[in-house]
Amino acid sequence: MLEPYIRPGIDDRPDYDKALSDEDKASVARLAREDRRLPPEASAKQPEAQAARLTVAGGASVAAAGVDTAVPDYASSFLDMRDPMTSADGVKPSRTDVLRLKWAFALAAVLITAPWVMLNLIAIPNHIALMYGLNTEGPLPDGGETVLATPLAMVIALGTALSIVVTPLISTFSDHTRVIIGRRTPWLVAGGVLAALATLILSATDALIGLVAGWLLMQPAYVMLTAPLAAAISERVPDKYRVGVERWHAVGVLIGQAAGGVIGGMSIAFGATDVFLCAAVLFAVSGVIPVLVWPRERSSVDQKWARTDWRDVFSMLRGPRGDKARGFHRLFLSRVFMMAAMALTSVFLWYIVRFTLYGNLRGLADSAPLTLPAGTLIMMFAIVMFGGALLATGTAGIITDRIDLMQGSRDRNFRIAVVVVGGLYVVGLLAGMLTVVLNGEKTFLVFAFLAGFSLSIYDVLTRSLVVESLPDPRNAGRDLGFYALSKPLGLILGVAVGAIAVNLLSPSLGYVALFPTAIVCVIIAVVLPLLADRAKDN
Repeated sequence: MLEPYIRPGIDDRPDYDKALSDEDKASVARLAREDRRLPPEASAKQPEAQAARLTVAGGASVAAAGVDTAVPDYASSFLDMRDPMTSADGVKPSRTDVLRLKWAFALAAVLITAPWVMLNLIAIPNHIALMYGLNTEGPLPDGGETVLATPLAMVIALGTALSIVVTPLISTFSDHTRVIIGRRTPWLVAGGVLAALATLILSATDALIGLVAGWLLMQPAYVMLTAPLAAAISERVPDKYRVGVERWHAVGVLIGQAAGGVIGGMSIAFGATDVFLCAAVLFAVSGVIPVLVWPRERSSVDQKWARTDWRDVFSMLRGPRGDKARGFHRLFLSRVFMMAAMALTSVFLWYIVRFTLYGNLRGLADSAPLTLPAGTLIMMFAIVMFGGALLATGTAGIITDRIDLMQGSRDRNFRIAVVVVGGLYVVGLLAGMLTVVLNGEKTFLVFAFLAGFSLSIYDVLTRSLVVESLPDPRNAGRDLGFYALSKPLGLILGVAVGAIAVNLLSPSLGYVALFPTAIVCVIIAVVLPLLADRAKDN
């Protein structure tokens, strides 16, 4: 019988795993080429990722307007010989891929922001009222509605505090995820499912402790949606197209804010659908839709492993130090108080409209619930505020150009412009307060328009000042991440001060007391940049 032909060097090659000893294998391993790849940069250190996070944290008008407030990024391909049309993850997207990225980030922003606004603006406040036995559809006992301010403030403050803690954790876990479908995809999909589940838990609970538990569960779910999405903008979009993609993302945030107010107001006004159910559906698809739309994310299985330094992870909660950071900290405190002023009217907006503006007035007919006019006004409020933000987005470039052409120091001119914008916001708050006192529901929309316009211009002006006041451009990512904390800290300050003001002045003013309290916060917010200017001169 013929022996099978053995190919020399192929069929007679030994199995080295069996033929070599452990010592031989160690010797061969020493001759292997060293893996010189570096682990990917943490998203907390990426300036562009933190700029995208600021878009979600109330600064959408800055990116949507396209104003030149570029943050210093020493990892940008424009500073060396790398191809600016290749993303940080090594992919060179085609024109179709870039368009898919734009639509993916815009749709994700809409689908994430809209249900979040629905819960904060309508669902949670109304659910707390029902828990305390107050039927918002009919007349209420005089003064009984002011007891709702404290539980609402407690729920919002606890959830916001938890979100501050879990944001660096989830951001780090997402950076170190090594699976075949990529680093960001599993977190987006899981975050959407978890957010939908938490929303259903909120709708099913009838006790305050259950509402707090559901809202605390919602916080990591929401961060699982926003933090990986912001990091994906930095690593998946090439420098050449990043400004355009960020603008689409910012416009999506603005549309989501308006859509959340419209859908929430419509749901409670006409009662056709449940607010919690609508929010749960939107959350469920918010993580899936962008994954289906954008080009498939590269596998992260081969990503180089890096040890996690937890002290470094939580360093984003600690701002820059030193004398050079004084101006930055004053601008940070300025935004904290401005966000507190916004929270005083936005968090308690449903109570202001339903209990103070309409009170115990009857509807258009005796059988019509009072939630009908109140919910309709919330819808109009969201649309008009969106119009003010759009106007600010369209005119921000013109305003900043005019300020640049003014005589004197550019930095001081911007700070004076912040005072003017703050004065415009104060006028809006005064208009809102007079409207509530005099029961003029149509003129209440003037407050919505001025609030949307002035807050957007304020973000544009202060972003330029913040970028110029960064103490160390090499740590721009961490410093901007700390600056983004001004939104949640301002929210906590606003709801706490608001609850105190409502309870102290409940016999006479009630929720009307929120407006003068907000005016005080705005005045503090616009004075702090002037103090920063004086400190800089000294």
